[in-house]
Amino acid sequence: MSVWLLCALLFSLIGQTEQDGHPVPIEEVKVYSEETASSDCGAWVLNVTWRDKFAENNESEKVSYDIEVLHTEQMRTVHFETIHVMPDKTSYYHWKWTSPIPLQCTSHSVRLRRHNEHHIGEWTPLYTHEGRDLNAATTTVYPHDQVFVVGSNITFCCIVETDKVPLSGFLIRISNRTYITKPVPLERPYGPNIHCDVEGDPSGSTIFIGYPPDDQNLTCITRNLSSLECHWETGRNTHLTGNRKTKYTLNGRVCEFGKCVIHAVKKQVTNWTLIAKNPLGVKTLTDTADPTHRVWLRAPSKIAHVAYARKVTLRWSWNEESYALFPMICQAKLNGIMYNKTFNGVGLSSVVLINLQPFAKYTAQVQCGSYEHFYIWGDWSEITKFSTKEDIPEAVDVWIHYSEQTTSVLWKPLTEQQSHGIITGYEITIGKMNKELKTQLCYNITSGNEKSDGIITVSAKNSAGHSPPSTIIVPTYPDNEVDISHISSSNGDFKMSWEEYPYSTCGYVVEWFPTYKKTQCAVAWEKIPKGDSGACDTWNQSGVFEAGVRYTVSVYACTDDSPKLLKRSEGYAIEKQPGKVEKLEGENKGRNVELSWAEVPLEQQNGFIRGYKVITLLSGSETIINMAVTKEPKVNLKLDPGSYTFRVSAFTSGGEGDYATFKMNIEKSIDQMIAATIVGCSAATLVFTIITVLCYRKRKWLKKRLYPNIPKPKFAGKWITKGIYCTQMTEGYMKCEIQEVHSLEHPAISESLHGLDLISSNSKVVPAQHFYQNISESPADVSYCPVEKLTSIIENPSYNVTIPEPVGVAQISDLTLEMQDAYLPAPNFVQNNFVVKDSDGYKPQSASPTNA
Repeated sequence: MSVWLLCALLFSLIGQTEQDGHPVPIEEVKVYSEETASSDCGAWVLNVTWRDKFAENNESEKVSYDIEVLHTEQMRTVHFETIHVMPDKTSYYHWKWTSPIPLQCTSHSVRLRRHNEHHIGEWTPLYTHEGRDLNAATTTVYPHDQVFVVGSNITFCCIVETDKVPLSGFLIRISNRTYITKPVPLERPYGPNIHCDVEGDPSGSTIFIGYPPDDQNLTCITRNLSSLECHWETGRNTHLTGNRKTKYTLNGRVCEFGKCVIHAVKKQVTNWTLIAKNPLGVKTLTDTADPTHRVWLRAPSKIAHVAYARKVTLRWSWNEESYALFPMICQAKLNGIMYNKTFNGVGLSSVVLINLQPFAKYTAQVQCGSYEHFYIWGDWSEITKFSTKEDIPEAVDVWIHYSEQTTSVLWKPLTEQQSHGIITGYEITIGKMNKELKTQLCYNITSGNEKSDGIITVSAKNSAGHSPPSTIIVPTYPDNEVDISHISSSNGDFKMSWEEYPYSTCGYVVEWFPTYKKTQCAVAWEKIPKGDSGACDTWNQSGVFEAGVRYTVSVYACTDDSPKLLKRSEGYAIEKQPGKVEKLEGENKGRNVELSWAEVPLEQQNGFIRGYKVITLLSGSETIINMAVTKEPKVNLKLDPGSYTFRVSAFTSGGEGDYATFKMNIEKSIDQMIAATIVGCSAATLVFTIITVLCYRKRKWLKKRLYPNIPKPKFAGKWITKGIYCTQMTEGYMKCEIQEVHSLEHPAISESLHGLDLISSNSKVVPAQHFYQNISESPADVSYCPVEKLTSIIENPSYNVTIPEPVGVAQISDLTLEMQDAYLPAPNFVQNNFVVKDSDGYKPQSASPTNA
């Protein structure tokens, strides 16, 4: 035995000795764990019982006990509590404590002491509940294979061999061989697997997490008046299966979920108790009632029928014999709709359903319930199908229509509900004449004999017979003396209103038909009952009108005699684009063009024509010259001469139609051409006259600006120049020499030099052809001299023209001229040969054309 057990025994012996002369009154202390189905996998509740011998003699004094729980090895207090009890004659007491860890994890010791207001007793010795850590041979985890509620916080412990330590998870040591985890939250219906890893000896724990039972709404009823069925609903899913799932008992009988049968029914108020239990808790449900007031009948079986034209008889049987004497109420369903009448009787097994539609298909079902103490409708029977037989048709809706010279009798086809069978034909009576028609819905009255009587009857027939006759009176002459107005539409419908006709006896009839589509029987009508006296009656119809079609809508008063026409209108429910304009023509009247065209045919208007759009373009382009809108089928345009294209289209509120095209050339007239010529000549004459007058008045200014006076050249001062003088000689040679020429103040030669042969020491004889060659090859601005006469060449000092030296001729010296006027006229300068004289009469001998 270990040391700590010896210490505990010694402490217990000492505690039993007397102190202050008072022995310890607490005796027969027992400490043990609470046994459950899973306590071997983890015990949590520690039970402590004891006996107080002092309490036997003191029945009135209130007694208190201090209870302390310790982990034995560490002698660490884990719980302390004071309880107060009243003395018991048996003097035995019981206390329970739920441990935060399984009791198998380590040993737990308990001690108690008694005290009251005047005295605190001594502690009892330690009483120990041994843990599994004392003699465990393998690594073990507690708890394992146990069930916990969702939301619990569970502390796991791992018991290992001495000197071994878990590798992870189990961090807190509470004894030599026990380690625990921190509290593990179990937040979901599926829990974690806990592992205790130790070298060479791993272990683990599997737990189950769920909810306690949550079943609801226990209801007990009887279906056959001899046994009882109890039903209930499951609440929240417990997430527990197998041996841990919820188990049920009803008044002590074990039941399966959802249904529990008791084979005895008492005609008295009875209590039923259902207990639902699983490892996490218990749920108790109760129900109280008289079973005969809780009758839920089963479905009728073998349902059959016998059908007629307007009624059917349904028959069925019951599989439960006890229903034969039971008062019940039943109801039927036709074509899935509840029949408007219920039926009752003892052991009811048949019903008759009336007011059915002849020659129609039906489905029927039946269900029944308790008549005296109705609780709930029973189950529906199977569906039975049947068809009613044919019956005579209903009266047809007949009408009379006038179209130009033709009078027609028309009637509407009967619907499936009105025909009561298959319509085989129609019978029409006009006066004394009878006619049989197969599928025709109108008849034209043409001969005078047919009109003579004025009364027409129409009836439909099937295999069951003829319908009641429908009668209409033909007036002596059609009453068409009313104005036709336009009727407007809104969202594709027509709306008519009219004042009450005082002689109307059976209401009014609104008739409509396509105005321009002359189709037999294409007439529709609607009969309107007569309204309150003095009221304005109205009619509105939509969804039956074709777009772009003009309709004629008429209102008739229904009288004892023939119908009376009150109002007639025409209009379009939905307007569309009109057709194309036809016969577009044009006439040229000078600059005026008159276009005309034919209106769109009535059948192609597709709406009320609101006008025409006229577009004028230059031919060969899309340039719009003019655009006009007119309501008349013609227009006058004023245009300049040219080639034009005209486009004309009609439009309604539904849009613009296709355009017609016409081309025309507009030319000027003779009068226009004469007028244009006269105006042009007059304008030119006026301009010329104005220019002439202005030029005459400004002639001096113009002469000065365009032709200024040219001044004559005048020499002044001293000047010297050198010249070349040549003389023709024989054999093609000429003699040339250079001489100086002086001013008039210093004459060098005689006044007359004509005819003299002057040859100086500077003279040189050259062949004439060389001379002319050199002259001709010289630049254009080089002067040359004719050989016939004595000639002098003078340089113009103002322009400083440099004369290239001819081949074989001496270079001409520079000539300096001093002139009164610096201006030297170009015609005098560009001449090649000059004979310079003074102001007394020297003039040029000859001049050659210049090449400059």
